[in-house]
Amino acid sequence: MPEYFELKSNQIRLRPIVQADLADYEHWNDPVSKAFAYDGPWYKNESLDSLIEFRKKKLAQGISPPYRSLEIDTIDGKHIGWVNAYHNDRDPHATAVGIGIRLDELWGKGMGTEALALWIDYLFKEMNLTRIGLTTWQGNPMMLRVSEKLGFVEEARIRRSCFVKGQFYDRISMGILREEWESNRGEFPYLEQT
Repeated sequence: MPEYFELKSNQIRLRPIVQADLADYEHWNDPVSKAFAYDGPWYKNESLDSLIEFRKKKLAQGISPPYRSLEIDTIDGKHIGWVNAYHNDRDPHATAVGIGIRLDELWGKGMGTEALALWIDYLFKEMNLTRIGLTTWQGNPMMLRVSEKLGFVEEARIRRSCFVKGQFYDRISMGILREEWESNRGEFPYLEQT
């Protein structure tokens, strides 16, 4: 891993995981948090256990660029979550992204938008991607607003594919092309303008 790497905006910074972050993951492993209610609540396994094991394995193996995930800190250094890419090297021109802000009190403050913008910008710069996608659901209006703010467009709707608290919801796939991102990135003053 390089000696020091970070991406920084007005409110947050992205950086590689360190061993001390695992204690935060254990603390965040709380199924009553807002994050669990909105991040794929139809899945039967409502725990971060597999993610924690994956992070431990990555730390043991060593992490090097291009990064497939980064941790989110507030600008004053409080660890609040992560961004990741679900990238398959056999399909090198497309990837999907995800974000997890695990502190309920920080939702709605624009930190997720800034974190995801930094992450998308990094992925387009570091990888030969044509498109970046994300999948959310009809019951997560916050993620839909963030993706629309960043220029994503709805590409698919899988009707009635999520069953949450006795009700069916649509799953929604959003995407953005490299040229769309490049033509709109000037709208985000916290990104380094090159």
